[in-house]
Amino acid sequence: MIKLTGITLRVKKIRQGRFGDFCVADLSTDIGEFKVKDPILDQFEDGEYTGTVWVSEIFLSQYMAWGKAVTEIRARLHDLQLDGESERTCEPESLEPDPVEEVTTSRPAPVPVQAPPAQKPSADLSQLKQRLAGAVKKTDQGGPAPEAAPAPVLEQGGRDEETIALMGELWPLIQDRKPVKFDSTVDRLVLRKQSAKMGELGYKFNAIEQTWYPV
Repeated sequence: MIKLTGITLRVKKIRQGRFGDFCVADLSTDIGEFKVKDPILDQFEDGEYTGTVWVSEIFLSQYMAWGKAVTEIRARLHDLQLDGESERTCEPESLEPDPVEEVTTSRPAPVPVQAPPAQKPSADLSQLKQRLAGAVKKTDQGGPAPEAAPAPVLEQGGRDEETIALMGELWPLIQDRKPVKFDSTVDRLVLRKQSAKMGELGYKFNAIEQTWYPV
């Protein structure tokens, strides 16, 4: 692991991604320039951040996007300690593939699972036809029509239940309007949904402390 001080992390938020907004960053250090696409960045807003990073890995990454091959040197962050932030200078918008999709395309294709053989119907086909014919005849003669299956009832607070499930153990803190710090090791898409939901719940991300605070 490498500790690098006096770094600058230029974060760029990519909007309208297929799986939601995500962030990428350019890391400027004394030993070189690196691309960072770690999940923890998806909480950030556009900006330039200074501080100290602990890098667990530096590696060469290659991917195909928009008809061209891209090769870049990436740094994987183990930890991040920031001491300053400023607005990022306006730059021409560039295309960036979603890291989630990069990972997906590199995985082996799933093995197709064969469906289990269909079970034989318990009732005889002729008996079933007779029942249907009797139901139609009753309806034509003005008799009561067979009852339709009841529509599913949406429970009150269904959205709240979804939010509680998404936030998990963090929900009691959110209910009490206390600061919240995410676990950056969770699945990237989960972290991305949590970040989007926090804005809806009236929280704002403090990049220096990497903590969400109620506003």
